[in-house]
Amino acid sequence: MSDVTQAIPSGEPEQVVVADRYGLIAMLGRGGTAEVWRAEDRALGRQVALKLVTVPTDDSAARAGEEARLLAKLNHPGLVPVYDAGSDDRGRPWVVMELVEGETLADTLKRGPVPSRRAAVIGRSVALALGYVHSQGLVHRDVKPANVLVGLDERVRLTDFGIARLVDSARVTSTGMMVGTASYLAPEQVTGESVGPPADVYALGLLLLECLTGAREYAGSTVEVALARLHRQPVIPQSLEAGWPGLLAAMTARDPAARPRPPAVADELAAIASGGEATTVLAAAAAPAPDRTQVFARTAAVPEPRYDPPAAAPRPAAVPVRRGPSPWVYALLLLALGVAVIGGLLYADARGGITPGQLEEVDRDLPDELERDLQRLRDAVDG
Repeated sequence: MSDVTQAIPSGEPEQVVVADRYGLIAMLGRGGTAEVWRAEDRALGRQVALKLVTVPTDDSAARAGEEARLLAKLNHPGLVPVYDAGSDDRGRPWVVMELVEGETLADTLKRGPVPSRRAAVIGRSVALALGYVHSQGLVHRDVKPANVLVGLDERVRLTDFGIARLVDSARVTSTGMMVGTASYLAPEQVTGESVGPPADVYALGLLLLECLTGAREYAGSTVEVALARLHRQPVIPQSLEAGWPGLLAAMTARDPAARPRPPAVADELAAIASGGEATTVLAAAAAPAPDRTQVFARTAAVPEPRYDPPAAAPRPAAVPVRRGPSPWVYALLLLALGVAVIGGLLYADARGGITPGQLEEVDRDLPDELERDLQRLRDAVDG
Protein backbone atom coordinates (compact mmCIF):
# COMPACT_ATOMS: atom_id res chain seq x y z
CA MET A 1 0.00 0.00 0.00
CA SER A 2 1.02 3.62 -0.35
CA ASP A 3 2.05 5.98 2.40
CA VAL A 4 -1.48 7.27 2.65
CA THR A 5 -2.60 4.08 4.41
CA GLN A 6 0.19 4.51 6.92
CA ALA A 7 -0.84 8.12 7.53
CA ILE A 8 -4.53 7.42 8.11
CA PRO A 9 -5.29 5.11 11.03
CA SER A 10 -8.41 2.91 10.99
CA GLY A 11 -9.37 -0.31 9.36
CA GLU A 12 -7.42 -2.87 7.40
CA PRO A 13 -5.19 -1.64 4.50
CA GLU A 14 -7.75 -2.67 1.92
CA GLN A 15 -10.53 -0.95 3.86
CA VAL A 16 -8.93 2.35 4.87
CA VAL A 17 -11.50 4.98 5.79
CA VAL A 18 -10.72 8.67 5.93
CA ALA A 19 -12.52 10.78 8.53
CA ASP A 20 -14.75 7.80 9.34
CA ARG A 21 -16.57 8.45 6.09
CA TYR A 22 -14.53 8.03 2.91
CA GLY A 23 -13.45 4.50 2.15
CA LEU A 24 -10.46 4.32 -0.20
CA ILE A 25 -11.02 2.04 -3.17
CA ALA A 26 -8.06 2.50 -5.57
CA MET A 27 -5.29 4.98 -6.26
CA LEU A 28 -5.94 6.99 -9.40
CA GLY A 29 -2.66 8.83 -9.54
CA ARG A 30 0.31 10.17 -7.64
CA GLY A 31 2.29 13.36 -8.09
CA GLY A 32 5.14 15.10 -6.36
CA THR A 33 2.94 16.55 -3.64
CA ALA A 34 -0.24 14.50 -3.52
CA GLU A 35 -2.05 11.25 -4.20
CA VAL A 36 -5.51 10.88 -5.72
CA TRP A 37 -7.80 8.07 -4.66
CA ARG A 38 -11.13 6.78 -5.80
CA ALA A 39 -13.19 6.65 -2.66
CA GLU A 40 -16.71 5.87 -1.52
CA ASP A 41 -18.66 8.46 0.41
CA ARG A 42 -20.40 6.17 2.85
CA ALA A 43 -22.67 8.91 4.11
CA LEU A 44 -24.16 9.70 0.69
CA GLY A 45 -23.52 6.42 -1.09
CA ARG A 46 -21.55 7.86 -4.03
CA GLN A 47 -18.05 7.64 -5.35
CA VAL A 48 -15.76 10.65 -5.02
CA ALA A 49 -12.17 11.60 -5.62
CA LEU A 50 -10.05 12.12 -2.51
CA LYS A 51 -6.74 13.89 -2.82
CA LEU A 52 -4.19 13.82 -0.03
CA VAL A 53 -1.30 16.27 0.14
CA THR A 54 1.73 14.15 0.97
CA VAL A 55 4.02 16.93 2.22
CA PRO A 56 4.02 17.91 5.90
CA THR A 57 2.42 21.18 6.95
CA ASP A 58 2.10 23.06 10.20
CA ASP A 59 -1.61 23.77 9.89
CA SER A 60 -4.59 22.03 11.41
CA ALA A 61 -7.79 20.31 10.36
CA ALA A 62 -9.66 23.43 11.44
CA ARG A 63 -7.87 25.52 8.80
CA ALA A 64 -8.54 22.87 6.15
CA GLY A 65 -12.19 22.89 7.10
CA GLU A 66 -12.37 26.66 6.73
CA GLU A 67 -10.83 26.43 3.28
CA ALA A 68 -13.23 23.66 2.29
CA ARG A 69 -16.21 25.79 3.24
CA LEU A 70 -14.84 28.65 1.14
CA LEU A 71 -14.16 26.43 -1.86
CA ALA A 72 -17.53 24.71 -1.55
CA LYS A 73 -19.17 28.04 -2.31
CA LEU A 74 -17.63 28.10 -5.78
CA ASN A 75 -20.12 26.98 -8.38
CA HIS A 76 -19.11 26.92 -12.04
CA PRO A 77 -19.48 24.28 -14.76
CA GLY A 78 -15.77 24.56 -15.56
CA LEU A 79 -14.66 23.70 -12.01
CA VAL A 80 -14.58 20.35 -10.26
CA PRO A 81 -16.64 20.93 -7.09
CA VAL A 82 -15.04 20.52 -3.68
CA TYR A 83 -17.24 18.62 -1.24
CA ASP A 84 -15.17 18.29 1.90
CA ALA A 85 -11.71 18.80 3.34
CA GLY A 86 -9.67 18.15 6.43
CA SER A 87 -6.25 16.91 7.50
CA ASP A 88 -4.85 13.68 8.83
CA ASP A 89 -3.08 13.12 12.14
CA ARG A 90 0.20 14.25 10.55
CA GLY A 91 -1.22 17.61 9.55
CA ARG A 92 -1.49 16.78 5.82
CA PRO A 93 -4.56 18.26 4.14
CA TRP A 94 -6.98 16.15 2.15
CA VAL A 95 -9.75 17.30 -0.17
CA VAL A 96 -12.81 15.42 -1.41
CA MET A 97 -14.00 16.36 -4.91
CA GLU A 98 -16.39 15.24 -7.59
CA LEU A 99 -15.15 12.11 -9.35
CA VAL A 100 -14.86 12.82 -13.07
CA GLU A 101 -14.81 9.76 -15.30
CA GLY A 102 -12.41 10.42 -18.15
CA GLU A 103 -8.78 11.42 -18.38
CA THR A 104 -6.55 14.37 -17.68
CA LEU A 105 -5.24 16.61 -20.42
CA ALA A 106 -1.78 15.30 -19.52
CA ASP A 107 -2.96 11.83 -20.56
CA THR A 108 -4.31 13.26 -23.80
CA LEU A 109 -0.99 14.94 -24.61
CA LYS A 110 0.85 11.64 -24.27
CA ARG A 111 -0.74 10.74 -27.61
CA GLY A 112 0.59 13.85 -29.34
CA PRO A 113 -0.47 17.43 -30.17
CA VAL A 114 -4.09 18.54 -30.00
CA PRO A 115 -5.72 20.03 -33.14
CA SER A 116 -6.09 23.80 -33.14
CA ARG A 117 -9.85 23.97 -32.73
CA ARG A 118 -9.91 21.29 -30.05
CA ALA A 119 -7.17 23.10 -28.13
CA ALA A 120 -9.24 26.27 -28.36
CA VAL A 121 -12.31 24.51 -26.95
CA ILE A 122 -10.32 23.14 -24.02
CA GLY A 123 -8.58 26.45 -23.38
CA ARG A 124 -11.84 28.40 -23.51
CA SER A 125 -13.38 26.20 -20.81
CA VAL A 126 -10.36 26.71 -18.56
CA ALA A 127 -10.30 30.47 -19.24
CA LEU A 128 -13.97 30.81 -18.33
CA ALA A 129 -13.38 28.88 -15.12
CA LEU A 130 -10.41 31.08 -14.24
CA GLY A 131 -12.44 34.20 -14.94
CA TYR A 132 -15.03 33.02 -12.44
CA VAL A 133 -12.40 32.09 -9.84
CA HIS A 134 -10.72 35.48 -10.17
CA SER A 135 -14.05 37.26 -9.85
CA GLN A 136 -14.33 35.63 -6.43
CA GLY A 137 -11.01 37.13 -5.41
CA LEU A 138 -9.12 33.83 -5.65
CA VAL A 139 -6.21 32.50 -7.71
CA HIS A 140 -5.67 28.87 -8.76
CA ARG A 141 -1.83 28.98 -8.93
CA ASP A 142 -1.38 25.50 -10.38
CA VAL A 143 -2.89 25.44 -13.88
CA LYS A 144 -1.33 22.53 -15.79
CA PRO A 145 -2.46 19.66 -18.05
CA ALA A 146 -2.68 17.23 -15.12
CA ASN A 147 -5.24 19.52 -13.46
CA VAL A 148 -7.52 19.74 -16.49
CA LEU A 149 -10.00 16.89 -16.67
CA VAL A 150 -11.64 15.87 -19.94
CA GLY A 151 -14.70 13.82 -19.12
CA LEU A 152 -16.19 11.00 -21.13
CA ASP A 153 -18.93 13.48 -21.97
CA GLU A 154 -16.22 15.80 -23.45
CA ARG A 155 -16.85 18.31 -20.71
CA VAL A 156 -13.68 20.11 -19.63
CA ARG A 157 -13.17 20.97 -15.98
CA LEU A 158 -10.37 22.56 -13.99
CA THR A 159 -9.49 20.71 -10.81
CA ASP A 160 -7.13 20.96 -7.84
CA PHE A 161 -8.03 24.54 -7.13
CA GLY A 162 -8.61 23.48 -3.55
CA ILE A 163 -5.25 21.76 -3.29
CA ALA A 164 -3.33 24.77 -4.53
CA ARG A 165 -5.10 27.02 -2.07
CA LEU A 166 -4.81 24.63 0.84
CA VAL A 167 -1.12 24.00 0.30
CA ASP A 168 -0.38 27.71 0.11
CA SER A 169 -2.50 28.66 3.08
CA ALA A 170 -1.03 25.82 5.11
CA ARG A 171 2.47 27.28 4.61
CA VAL A 172 4.17 24.14 3.32
CA THR A 173 7.48 23.68 5.10
CA SER A 174 9.28 21.34 2.68
CA THR A 175 12.59 22.91 1.76
CA GLY A 176 12.51 24.70 -1.55
CA MET A 177 8.90 23.81 -2.37
CA MET A 178 6.92 26.24 -4.49
CA VAL A 179 3.15 26.20 -4.94
CA GLY A 180 2.54 25.23 -8.54
CA THR A 181 4.32 22.92 -10.93
CA ALA A 182 7.68 24.32 -11.99
CA SER A 183 7.13 23.88 -15.73
CA TYR A 184 4.09 26.18 -15.65
CA LEU A 185 5.08 28.74 -13.03
CA ALA A 186 4.82 32.37 -14.03
CA PRO A 187 8.03 34.44 -13.74
CA GLU A 188 6.63 36.32 -10.75
CA GLN A 189 6.10 33.02 -8.94
CA VAL A 190 9.72 32.07 -9.52
CA THR A 191 11.05 35.37 -8.22
CA GLY A 192 8.76 35.40 -5.20
CA GLU A 193 6.81 38.47 -6.26
CA SER A 194 3.14 39.02 -5.57
CA VAL A 195 1.05 36.41 -7.38
CA GLY A 196 -2.31 37.35 -8.83
CA PRO A 197 -4.68 36.34 -11.64
CA PRO A 198 -2.08 37.02 -14.41
CA ALA A 199 -0.08 34.03 -13.12
CA ASP A 200 -2.97 31.73 -14.06
CA VAL A 201 -3.15 33.30 -17.52
CA TYR A 202 0.57 32.69 -18.02
CA ALA A 203 0.21 29.02 -17.04
CA LEU A 204 -2.75 28.62 -19.38
CA GLY A 205 -0.65 30.09 -22.19
CA LEU A 206 2.05 27.48 -21.65
CA LEU A 207 -0.60 24.76 -21.43
CA LEU A 208 -2.08 25.77 -24.79
CA LEU A 209 1.37 26.02 -26.36
CA GLU A 210 2.01 22.45 -25.25
CA CYS A 211 -1.32 21.35 -26.70
CA LEU A 212 -0.40 22.76 -30.10
CA THR A 213 3.23 21.61 -30.26
CA GLY A 214 2.99 18.41 -28.26
CA ALA A 215 6.07 19.40 -26.26
CA ARG A 216 6.47 21.02 -22.86
CA GLU A 217 8.14 24.38 -23.34
CA TYR A 218 10.12 24.35 -20.10
CA ALA A 219 11.37 20.86 -19.28
CA GLY A 220 14.02 19.61 -16.88
CA SER A 221 14.62 19.77 -13.16
CA THR A 222 12.66 22.13 -10.97
CA VAL A 223 15.54 24.60 -10.73
CA GLU A 224 16.32 24.42 -14.45
CA VAL A 225 12.79 25.07 -15.63
CA ALA A 226 12.20 27.75 -13.01
CA LEU A 227 15.29 29.70 -14.02
CA ALA A 228 14.78 29.13 -17.75
CA ARG A 229 11.76 31.39 -17.93
CA LEU A 230 13.75 34.20 -16.35
CA HIS A 231 16.32 34.02 -19.15
CA ARG A 232 14.11 33.52 -22.18
CA GLN A 233 10.56 33.90 -23.37
CA PRO A 234 8.65 30.83 -24.60
CA VAL A 235 9.47 29.87 -28.18
CA ILE A 236 6.19 30.20 -30.05
CA PRO A 237 6.21 28.83 -33.61
CA GLN A 238 5.11 31.55 -36.00
CA SER A 239 3.73 28.81 -38.24
CA LEU A 240 0.80 28.25 -35.88
CA GLU A 241 -2.47 29.18 -37.56
CA ALA A 242 -5.52 31.18 -36.55
CA GLY A 243 -3.67 33.97 -34.73
CA TRP A 244 -2.24 31.66 -32.09
CA PRO A 245 1.27 33.24 -32.04
CA GLY A 246 0.04 36.68 -31.06
CA LEU A 247 -2.38 35.38 -28.44
CA LEU A 248 0.14 33.05 -26.81
CA ALA A 249 2.83 35.75 -26.78
CA ALA A 250 0.43 38.07 -24.96
CA MET A 251 -0.60 35.40 -22.46
CA THR A 252 3.03 34.58 -21.63
CA ALA A 253 4.31 38.15 -21.47
CA ARG A 254 7.04 38.72 -18.88
CA ASP A 255 5.12 41.67 -17.46
CA PRO A 256 1.95 40.45 -15.69
CA ALA A 257 0.16 43.70 -16.51
CA ALA A 258 0.61 43.05 -20.25
CA ARG A 259 -1.30 39.75 -20.18
CA PRO A 260 -4.96 39.68 -21.24
CA ARG A 261 -7.65 38.82 -18.73
CA PRO A 262 -9.35 35.40 -18.82
CA PRO A 263 -12.62 36.73 -20.35
CA ALA A 264 -10.69 38.25 -23.26
CA VAL A 265 -8.75 35.01 -23.70
CA ALA A 266 -12.00 33.05 -23.70
CA ASP A 267 -13.43 35.30 -26.44
CA GLU A 268 -10.34 34.84 -28.62
CA LEU A 269 -10.40 31.06 -28.15
CA ALA A 270 -14.09 30.98 -29.02
CA ALA A 271 -13.23 32.69 -32.29
CA ILE A 272 -10.58 30.09 -33.07
CA ALA A 273 -12.89 27.23 -32.10
CA SER A 274 -15.49 28.50 -34.57
CA GLY A 275 -12.98 28.70 -37.42
CA GLY A 276 -11.93 32.32 -37.04
CA GLU A 277 -8.71 33.91 -35.82
CA ALA A 278 -7.49 35.48 -32.62
CA THR A 279 -6.55 39.14 -32.89
CA THR A 280 -4.86 39.73 -29.53
CA VAL A 281 -1.17 40.58 -29.77
CA LEU A 282 1.37 41.59 -27.20
CA ALA A 283 1.62 45.34 -26.89
CA ALA A 284 5.32 46.08 -27.46
CA ALA A 285 6.72 47.36 -24.19
CA ALA A 286 9.50 49.09 -26.10
CA ALA A 287 7.20 50.71 -28.65
CA PRO A 288 8.03 54.28 -27.55
CA ALA A 289 11.74 53.62 -28.09
CA PRO A 290 11.71 54.21 -31.87
CA ASP A 291 9.92 57.50 -31.32
CA ARG A 292 12.51 58.62 -28.81
CA THR A 293 15.27 57.59 -31.19
CA GLN A 294 13.71 59.60 -33.97
CA VAL A 295 13.44 62.64 -31.74
CA PHE A 296 17.09 62.39 -30.81
CA ALA A 297 18.05 61.99 -34.46
CA ARG A 298 16.08 65.06 -35.48
CA THR A 299 17.55 67.10 -32.65
CA ALA A 300 21.08 66.17 -33.65
CA ALA A 301 20.37 66.98 -37.26
CA VAL A 302 19.19 70.53 -36.57
CA PRO A 303 22.16 72.87 -37.24
CA GLU A 304 23.05 75.26 -34.49
CA PRO A 305 22.55 78.92 -35.53
CA ARG A 306 26.12 79.96 -34.86
CA TYR A 307 27.45 77.37 -37.30
CA ASP A 308 24.82 77.42 -40.00
CA PRO A 309 22.59 80.52 -39.84
CA PRO A 310 19.65 80.80 -42.22
CA ALA A 311 20.60 82.16 -45.64
CA ALA A 312 18.24 85.09 -45.33
CA ALA A 313 19.55 86.17 -41.97
CA PRO A 314 22.27 88.88 -42.04
CA ARG A 315 25.61 87.84 -40.70
CA PRO A 316 26.41 89.49 -37.37
CA ALA A 317 29.87 90.58 -38.60
CA ALA A 318 28.31 92.59 -41.43
CA VAL A 319 26.16 94.69 -39.12
CA PRO A 320 27.80 98.11 -38.42
CA VAL A 321 28.74 98.64 -34.79
CA ARG A 322 29.36 101.78 -32.83
CA ARG A 323 32.79 100.92 -31.51
CA GLY A 324 34.43 101.18 -35.01
CA PRO A 325 36.87 98.93 -36.78
CA SER A 326 39.80 97.32 -35.00
CA PRO A 327 43.09 99.34 -34.99
CA TRP A 328 44.60 96.52 -37.00
CA VAL A 329 42.21 97.33 -39.81
CA TYR A 330 43.40 100.93 -39.80
CA ALA A 331 47.01 99.87 -39.77
CA LEU A 332 46.51 97.66 -42.79
CA LEU A 333 44.61 100.35 -44.64
CA LEU A 334 47.29 102.90 -43.81
CA LEU A 335 50.00 100.56 -44.97
CA ALA A 336 48.20 99.89 -48.25
CA LEU A 337 47.56 103.56 -48.76
CA GLY A 338 51.14 104.43 -47.92
CA VAL A 339 52.46 101.95 -50.43
CA ALA A 340 50.13 103.31 -53.08
CA VAL A 341 51.01 106.93 -52.37
CA ILE A 342 54.78 106.34 -52.15
CA GLY A 343 54.66 104.29 -55.29
CA GLY A 344 52.81 107.08 -57.02
CA LEU A 345 55.26 109.69 -55.81
CA LEU A 346 58.24 107.73 -56.94
CA TYR A 347 56.65 107.21 -60.30
CA ALA A 348 55.87 110.90 -60.58
CA ASP A 349 59.32 111.91 -59.44
CA ALA A 350 60.82 109.69 -62.06
CA ARG A 351 58.73 111.52 -64.63
CA GLY A 352 59.94 114.92 -63.47
CA GLY A 353 58.39 115.60 -60.05
CA ILE A 354 54.91 116.05 -58.59
CA THR A 355 53.13 119.22 -57.75
CA PRO A 356 50.89 119.89 -54.70
CA GLY A 357 47.88 119.92 -57.01
CA GLN A 358 48.73 116.45 -58.19
CA LEU A 359 48.97 115.23 -54.60
CA GLU A 360 45.55 116.67 -53.85
CA GLU A 361 44.28 114.93 -56.98
CA VAL A 362 45.58 111.59 -55.72
CA ASP A 363 43.86 112.15 -52.39
CA ARG A 364 40.60 113.02 -54.13
CA ASP A 365 40.75 109.80 -56.15
CA LEU A 366 40.47 107.65 -52.97
CA PRO A 367 37.16 105.82 -52.54
CA ASP A 368 34.85 107.56 -50.11
CA GLU A 369 34.78 104.56 -47.72
CA LEU A 370 38.57 104.32 -47.67
CA GLU A 371 38.88 108.03 -47.20
CA ARG A 372 36.56 107.92 -44.18
CA ASP A 373 38.49 105.04 -42.69
CA LEU A 374 41.73 106.85 -43.25
CA GLN A 375 40.38 109.90 -41.47
CA ARG A 376 39.29 107.76 -38.52
CA LEU A 377 42.75 106.29 -38.37
CA ARG A 378 44.29 109.76 -38.36
CA ASP A 379 41.95 110.86 -35.56
CA ALA A 380 42.80 107.77 -33.55
CA VAL A 381 46.51 108.27 -33.99
CA ASP A 382 46.32 111.98 -33.26
CA GLY A 383 44.19 111.32 -30.20
